[in-house]
Amino acid sequence: MTIDCLAPVDLTPEPGAQVVVNAHGEPLRRFADERGVWRYPVDPTNVSPNYIEFLLTYEDRWFYDHPGVNPLSMVRAFGQWLRHGEIVSGGSTLTMQTARLRYPGSYGWSGKLVQIVRALQIDWHYTKAEILEYYLNHAPFGGTLEGVETASRGYFGHSADLLTDAQAALLAGLPQAPSRYRPDRHPERARAQRDKILHRMETYGVLSRKARMRAQQEPVIADVPANPLEAPLLARRLAKRFPGDARLDTFIDSDAQRSLEQLASDTRSRLPAGASIAMMAMEHGTGRVIAYIGSAQFVDEDRFGHVDMITALRSPGSALKPFIYGLALEAGMIHSESLLMDVPLKFGDYRPLNFRRGFTGAVSMAEALQQSLNVPAVQVLEQLDPRSFYARLQSAGAGLRLPDGAGPSLAIALGGISINLERLIGLYSALGNSGDVLVPRLCPRDPVVSKPLLTPAASWIIRQTLLQGDRKNRNSRPLAIKTGTSSAFRDTWALAVTEHHTLGVWVGHPGNAAMAGHHGRLTAVPLLRAMAGRMPPGEHTAHCRPDNVTVRAICWPTGKPETDLCDQSRTAWIIDGRTPLTLMSTKDQTPQNARPWLRFQVAADSNLRAGPGCLEQIRTRRIPLWPDSLQNWIPSAWRTHERLPGLDPRCKLAKNLLPPTPLRIQGLSQGFQFKQHPATREQPQISVHAVGGQPDWYWFLNGELLPERGPGLTLSLPPPGYHQLSVTDQSGQNDHVNFVVEPD
Repeated sequence: MTIDCLAPVDLTPEPGAQVVVNAHGEPLRRFADERGVWRYPVDPTNVSPNYIEFLLTYEDRWFYDHPGVNPLSMVRAFGQWLRHGEIVSGGSTLTMQTARLRYPGSYGWSGKLVQIVRALQIDWHYTKAEILEYYLNHAPFGGTLEGVETASRGYFGHSADLLTDAQAALLAGLPQAPSRYRPDRHPERARAQRDKILHRMETYGVLSRKARMRAQQEPVIADVPANPLEAPLLARRLAKRFPGDARLDTFIDSDAQRSLEQLASDTRSRLPAGASIAMMAMEHGTGRVIAYIGSAQFVDEDRFGHVDMITALRSPGSALKPFIYGLALEAGMIHSESLLMDVPLKFGDYRPLNFRRGFTGAVSMAEALQQSLNVPAVQVLEQLDPRSFYARLQSAGAGLRLPDGAGPSLAIALGGISINLERLIGLYSALGNSGDVLVPRLCPRDPVVSKPLLTPAASWIIRQTLLQGDRKNRNSRPLAIKTGTSSAFRDTWALAVTEHHTLGVWVGHPGNAAMAGHHGRLTAVPLLRAMAGRMPPGEHTAHCRPDNVTVRAICWPTGKPETDLCDQSRTAWIIDGRTPLTLMSTKDQTPQNARPWLRFQVAADSNLRAGPGCLEQIRTRRIPLWPDSLQNWIPSAWRTHERLPGLDPRCKLAKNLLPPTPLRIQGLSQGFQFKQHPATREQPQISVHAVGGQPDWYWFLNGELLPERGPGLTLSLPPPGYHQLSVTDQSGQNDHVNFVVEPD
């Protein structure tokens, strides 16, 4: 008791050396301790039983019977010392050797006395299994190798549970003199020591003569391999996260990991100087990360290979668009074929352009998502409210970061925010997990955590929309893919949801330099497709269509089921039977009509327009009404002014009114290009005139209503970019011109 108080014993494993292993326990990367020692902790149950039997038979046959010290062995060793004048055999038990490993000190009889005391303490406080485990993990095996698992992998290239009899005998005797018997440096000495132990095993009946002879025929082949270096950035991350753990398990599938590391390395030559790559794969259902490539190549200093781009905050470009549409579907604002506007529009001070600068006109939600059109996404986000959208993503674990001093804005739709690849993959997992985000799990210690983001119905529709958009790629299996490209081509992304995995690719410059000519579909998608082909089979199957998702024929422009107000029929996925009306305008526009139809009165006999009290026999009529911003993008027969009948001449309202002449803009030709002057010089003015039509005239620049109400308009040159100027008269006629302002 006194000794315990003065010098307590402790067999806690030494901190420092760490090994990170894959899903099958194979080393991914090792980290030496401050002495440069490698150690791979192992449980005795995972060590070859023959090795343990050889070890105990050779070193300490009475290990399970003595109290830490074997008195008979000590007496024998003392007698040999008296007879020969030197230590011939140490008489040490395995427990005493464990004491020496844990508390190294002086040699000779004084050191032996300390070992005896410590061995008695250890045997008193620890079980035999705990003592054996400490020895197995700390015994020296030559050079910087400590522990039988480290030695087995270092010399023979496999785990200690696969040791042959010859290998077990060699390792059983190696800790006695590791430098002398190292098989990679002194194979003949190692063979002699091994054969000596094999003979002893035969003597004690552990091996038969035949087994001993067979083991002796095995050559001594040992080679210390290079330090393993798979998933090095994941290993570094976990080692920093758990600095006191000697062994760190992961879910890494080494076949997939090696294949993707090679893919990333091979792709480097096709990228600009300094550009890097990040890829990550996660299982549905479990959240296990089975592949983690944080850079193009860890040792490539020119490409900042040591920088983990999986955790780097970057602009996602268009990669958040699926969740804008998904939340709008959930809220009942749209269905899969809702009519959206891909035309020049201005949302307050924000004027988005498409990636390819052109515009499509009328598009469905599905088309807008598949083509990654910018204006429709901003239109829907405006209705959702950017603050609400931001809050929903954050509550699902997105880890978004806004620019300094900025709040959530419409720019989020097009990459005006930062996120990392790991969190983005978590968000996309909702599309394969019934709407719930799975937090990526790097190691078994990470619990399975899911957070709600979308309803199962909304997530299913978004996934199907992305999948259908990829079916045109007939050379490969369709994937539910979404791309992203940030401003100035700094980041290119590709995300996909397969039947079993969520995959993500980022390509860009760690230093945030631009990569002109590189974008998500050109640069990241080929990597993503190759990645999908390298994934192992999975157990989880993506969710089936929810019962509340049905197919319904709907009409444009109303968005409702087919009626007499139908210009174009579409087949839509709808949720809970809801068919929301078309979004007719942006929030800051003054909507002339809140609904996608127009009611008016006509004379019963002439079908011409008639005002209240004009005629006795009148009836109410409706016509489909397309959004004002789309009037110039639809067939002329669908335009409002073409559909409105003329005024009945019998009505006072119509007297002295001539039929309206066609409305046209003069003074600016279609597609005209302006050159912006330097800021120090006077900017040119645009002067145009509306010819025809009926007063008043309403002028719009990029969908924004201007204050002028007359036929003439003088306009200051707008900022560089693509613009649209349009005019609408009182009768509903409309005309527009597109023009470009080029920077100086």
